[in-house]
Amino acid sequence: MVVSLIDTGLLILYMLGMIGIGYWGYQNSETLDDYLVAGRNIPLWMYVPVMSAVILGGASTVGGGGLGYLHGISGAWLVISLGIGTIALGLLISTNLSNLKAYSLGEVLERRFDKYSGTIGAIIAGIYALTIAITQTIAVGKVLSVLFGVNQSTMILLAGIIIIAYTALGGMLTVTMTDFVQWCIMTIGIFCIALPLGLNSVGGISGLMTELEPSYFSVTSIGLDTVASYFLLYVLGIMIGQDIWQRVFTANSAETARKGSIAAGAYAIVYGIATALLGMIALVLLPPLSDSELALPRLILEIVPVGFSGIILAGFVSAMMSTADSALLASSTLFTRDVYKRFLNSDASDETYSNVSRIVIIVLGSVMTYAAIEIGNVVLALTLAYDLLTGCIFVPIFGAFFWKRATWQGALSSICASAVVVVTTIYLFGFSSDLPIIFGLVCSVVIFVPVSILSGPPAQKKLEQWVRTLDPSVSAE
Repeated sequence: MVVSLIDTGLLILYMLGMIGIGYWGYQNSETLDDYLVAGRNIPLWMYVPVMSAVILGGASTVGGGGLGYLHGISGAWLVISLGIGTIALGLLISTNLSNLKAYSLGEVLERRFDKYSGTIGAIIAGIYALTIAITQTIAVGKVLSVLFGVNQSTMILLAGIIIIAYTALGGMLTVTMTDFVQWCIMTIGIFCIALPLGLNSVGGISGLMTELEPSYFSVTSIGLDTVASYFLLYVLGIMIGQDIWQRVFTANSAETARKGSIAAGAYAIVYGIATALLGMIALVLLPPLSDSELALPRLILEIVPVGFSGIILAGFVSAMMSTADSALLASSTLFTRDVYKRFLNSDASDETYSNVSRIVIIVLGSVMTYAAIEIGNVVLALTLAYDLLTGCIFVPIFGAFFWKRATWQGALSSICASAVVVVTTIYLFGFSSDLPIIFGLVCSVVIFVPVSILSGPPAQKKLEQWVRTLDPSVSAE
């Protein structure tokens, strides 16, 4: 397959442009709020695209297309689950999160429970966010390896360096601008170019139905057990991800956070169906592939004219980078705010915290890049991330918002115990098993509820302050 120099040049210019936006963000990040939460000033018209860009990354694009290639339209369930989870976030807790004016998940746990729950929760969420960044870096490497015809590990290294550079420079202000640009590119690339050309190449939906077995058009052919697994992993997990919460914290109002999250979730559902369809089109038009996650990038080079294919592949890279940069910043925020600030230097200036965050981004980004080269599979790494997050801290987080009887003793003990259970179950049953997340959730509930009841009522003063912050019109009684 011959790759056009025009396509290659377009993608190189795009990546250099991301670094340029990073420098712009560096020049304009004047406060810690600018660096970590974009000044808490993102309006609805921008919030919807940038939230969509966060949740739609490599698993949604390269991974989702690969699942469509293997299983047909039911391969969309992974991305649909992410969309449902984002809608649930908007409906259930986005208003509370926006009112908290926090920076991190660990800070939220500390304000409701205690600093130890906040710290351990932050470490787990930080590992989750870093793993999300790893999955996106793997996906970028896959696309670049197809385009340039270079070893995947080399392309992962290149992608990692670029992501680290522009994220460290400008923080959330840069991430917001790059995510908006990336959302525009990936939306045009998928919906306006790739999908119409792909459907035209196979004779539309009717032609696709003629070429493929009926099972490819069944919404359950991937297996009801797999659909249930996606629900546990992604619907629950995305509701408590630091990368998602940090985007909520950027909204200029609670209403923007609520409406924008719901709209972004709806967009994700449509996006998931589109990428699954493209995977099915690739199955018809391409020779058999040993790696299904290469279906979409190879399809683009096959059906899209020179120049336009470069734009679409830039859109794929955009989708991945937009999630990777948010996840990397999220991980850095958790370790900087909830470990460094809490235990090492609580009185440092905002400038110091911003600089420490940049250093942490570089360190974590190096870990991200190395791990991406070693792991090499997008969906596998994503499963690990959500097992840890959902299995360990979903119950304490929702207990914090919806159960006034919850105590710090219940939260801390459930986080620690379920973390041990999740890791042990992964070791015993492997990454492909649903048992780690199921056992983790069960363990968390079994410990969180009785320990909270037995440890006595929570500190009334702290609970009242928490409730007033969430909604000044509501009493803690």
